[in-house]
Amino acid sequence: MYRHEACIAGVGTSDSFGFSLGKSPLALQGQALRAALADCGLPKSAIDGVATSHGAPRGVDYEEFVLAAGLSIRWASQMWSHGRWAAATVTQAALAVTAGLADYVAVADTTTTARGYARHLARLGGGNATEGLRDVGGGHGEWDVHGLDTPGAATALVAQAYMDAYGATSDHLADVAIAFREHANANPMAIMRDKKMTRPSYFDEPVIAGPFRRADYCLSNEGSVCLIVTTRERARDLAKEPAVIAGMAGIRASRDDYVLFARPGLGVGIQRQRPLDATGEAAIYAMAGVARDQLSGLYVYDSFGSNLWMVLERFGFCGEGEAPHYIRDAGIGPGSAMPVNTNGGLMSEAHLSGYGHLAEMVRQLRGEAGQRQVDGAAAVQWATPRGDSLILMKER
Repeated sequence: MYRHEACIAGVGTSDSFGFSLGKSPLALQGQALRAALADCGLPKSAIDGVATSHGAPRGVDYEEFVLAAGLSIRWASQMWSHGRWAAATVTQAALAVTAGLADYVAVADTTTTARGYARHLARLGGGNATEGLRDVGGGHGEWDVHGLDTPGAATALVAQAYMDAYGATSDHLADVAIAFREHANANPMAIMRDKKMTRPSYFDEPVIAGPFRRADYCLSNEGSVCLIVTTRERARDLAKEPAVIAGMAGIRASRDDYVLFARPGLGVGIQRQRPLDATGEAAIYAMAGVARDQLSGLYVYDSFGSNLWMVLERFGFCGEGEAPHYIRDAGIGPGSAMPVNTNGGLMSEAHLSGYGHLAEMVRQLRGEAGQRQVDGAAAVQWATPRGDSLILMKER
């Protein structure tokens, strides 16, 4: 009964993204909220719901945000402090507004880093939890008892396993990094906007954890994004055309999904090695009423370059082991039939846990993306290697 009834009516960000912005998480999130309210012409007093994934100290707890912003809300959701919740928070906000639990939900999320403001938060427990010390290791595949103590090192093993199985090479990883950087070069907000990347310059980058070079990693930065979620009926009275939340899929969790950035069947870590079955992810296209080849763009949680391979195969854009050749043949950069991460993504715009991608998706559907605008953008998808996804569509 709620299908296609919720939408994103407003988007806003902090004034800039960067490695050390000199502002607290609360100050950055305040900037994003003000920008989102101005974007859709909504008064602050209308906000009666808040959703976030990053709480303090790396982000802002919902009640501190409400107090400082002068809000009065009747619905709140705060996830585990991790970068994987973009689709889940938007989905919860969509369910809240269509069920009558809130009228306008501010989905606001902020990130800080140890080299930036988080250096002041050490006594508050700032910094990341050590996931690799859990009994079964961390969700990226890290397991500190074996010395595999970072997400990058663990995901590098995922990429290497894929390369060994299907014959992909570092040259195929370069295709991803170069395309995302080219998108970022047209994005005034992107941290890497002024840094061009060629194939020779990619291979000049230092190897951090083979096969990953520095350019295959996401950025570690500060910034904030706010999205205003409401119903399509309420959005008709606002300033901008909304983006309809047409399809939603949640995070998958199982033995075969535990290693976040390895699609099921690859056989990494505790996964079982088996043929890929992409039929389960087709439901989101049926929910949205759109086919894959009707999408104007794809947006991927690109914490590492190999994540795109996993998404393309998991969601059925190509067959098992075909993603690197699909990328090379079809193209993912500016001017391609279905560009990927037109904002530059986590690797070249900023690590905003996916919320930056969602803001870009809304702007593409409105025709507000400037030099990186995709002609006729009508339906775009957010997807991750772990199976969660959103499809946004232009209001009809």
